[in-house]
Amino acid sequence: MPLFPDGECTRCPALAANRQRIVRGYGDPQARLMIVGEAPGYLEARPDGRAFTGDRSGRRVQKLLIALGMSEETDPAVETPRLRGVWLTNVVRCNPPGNRNPTPAEVANCALFLCAEMEAIKPKVVATLGNFAARWAFGELLGQEPPAGVRALHGQTWRAGDVTLLCLVHPARASNAQIAVAEQVLRSLLAG
Repeated sequence: MPLFPDGECTRCPALAANRQRIVRGYGDPQARLMIVGEAPGYLEARPDGRAFTGDRSGRRVQKLLIALGMSEETDPAVETPRLRGVWLTNVVRCNPPGNRNPTPAEVANCALFLCAEMEAIKPKVVATLGNFAARWAFGELLGQEPPAGVRALHGQTWRAGDVTLLCLVHPARASNAQIAVAEQVLRSLLAG
């Protein structure tokens, strides 16, 4: 479901100048679960531009998906995982210079691509990873700012029409206990 070919988006000059490639969302286009991260890490920009592959955060997300039965893989380090029932994406599509946080303008520039993915996939659960993804989801789905930081919101859910929003700590900063909470809550949400 490419929304633009590699190299064509120049909405964010600093990101366009820094990127190796645009990192698109991928997974099952009929997914019940959409996982939204902040921005691609440097290693996600290679070799084929898949979100949550190629680095520690990606391996933690892939391990979680394997535990939930949403991946056909057994190795969380696989570069091209085969997923079912889940779509992985990011708020920002290009790795920010120096792996810095995305700016509000960069988030706003990429929002139309993320909204298009949501419209096409129509997930029942949107799980955000990190503060920037939580801020985007609260604004887009609930029309408000998050009531607290993501550490305080970790594992909590909100209803937004037909969608359940779940906030999670980013896997790069999550403890093993927080990953276990994420698995438990996701298992419960996806069972219904």
